[in-house]
Amino acid sequence: MLAEPLPQTSDIEKFAEDHERFARLIPSEIALCLRHLVQRRDMLTVTSARGQIVTQLLEVDVREKRIVFDWGGVESDNRALLEARQLYFKGAPDGVRVEFTTAAAHAVTYEGRQALEVGLPEKLYQFQRREYFRVPTPILEPFYAKGAFADGEAFRYEVHDLSLGGIALRMDSPRLAETEIGTVFNDVVLHLGAGVSLPVDLELVSPRTVQTPRGDVRYVVGFRFLQLSGAAENVLQRLITRMEAKRRSLSA
Repeated sequence: MLAEPLPQTSDIEKFAEDHERFARLIPSEIALCLRHLVQRRDMLTVTSARGQIVTQLLEVDVREKRIVFDWGGVESDNRALLEARQLYFKGAPDGVRVEFTTAAAHAVTYEGRQALEVGLPEKLYQFQRREYFRVPTPILEPFYAKGAFADGEAFRYEVHDLSLGGIALRMDSPRLAETEIGTVFNDVVLHLGAGVSLPVDLELVSPRTVQTPRGDVRYVVGFRFLQLSGAAENVLQRLITRMEAKRRSLSA
């Protein structure tokens, strides 16, 4: 799992000062946002001073002022989380960032399985502007997208980078880069490594050309996802988290 230090208290306070207009302070508003995460089964990262897990919220109880969230996949990461005095939650459902901090967690049983519980946060930040974290995709075993142009000609392009908001594809030929901005490609299948294939609809938003160190021209075309399902978003969130963890471990 990705190990990332918990932001210091001073950093969190500065964040609050700069972004106070995005804060939710009323318990019912906080609960509404959190329940939306439960209903959609959105993925969140929970970070402590000792590491982090990727999880889902299971229950939000306003009366008892508590949140139950899923046990992580690595036992040592769960135990490290239980030893922390403060936790930092972060997610991006539909690309809208949600962040909050809580006090320490404790282990509970939820519907017959292990889970973790924390108190309801006193403050939650919900950003209205969509922001997506992009990660570069593997070069040695590249991801790729398969689809077709309007005239039926099939294409297969490598994925250049990936986010919850969309993808960029790279290629040698200019046809896709010369396609009109706003063009929609339906039923494109993303092949994202062993056993991961996602059907998506894409809208072309940003074609560009790049030049290699050898002077060759290449094309990189950006797309945004149209009506990405909650299940597909969860798959992408897990994949992006795993890729970023691997990138950080290799650069450490």
